[in-house]
Amino acid sequence: MRKFFILMSHKITDTQVEQAKKEFGVSEFINISDDAWSCINPSIESVKQSTQKYKDLLKLNAKSGDILLVQGDFGATFNMASFAKNFGLIAIYATTKRVINEVIKDDGTIVSTREFRHERFREYES
Repeated sequence: MRKFFILMSHKITDTQVEQAKKEFGVSEFINISDDAWSCINPSIESVKQSTQKYKDLLKLNAKSGDILLVQGDFGATFNMASFAKNFGLIAIYATTKRVINEVIKDDGTIVSTREFRHERFREYES
């Protein structure tokens, strides 16, 4: 059975958990995210130092064939997905279907609501 490592700025949904179990045969979910992942400093030149602790966690706890769900800062996500693939992990991200509803109020203002529904996981491709 595979481990499913989570590195993103929000919690995984019940729908995503069920899909991961069914599609990948996942037996264990491990969230390696923390506040630092959500707040990578946009003024730094390189994200390598910011991603090192997550790489170290994966080196200690993951094995080839495990899954890494990674989303966040574009550069950090690319860095982690590349590392994961080179380490033998399957690096994936979640795709969503967006549903936008607009309502025109009596005073002429428009109120938009956006709903994001998990669609599927997709592997990062080179």
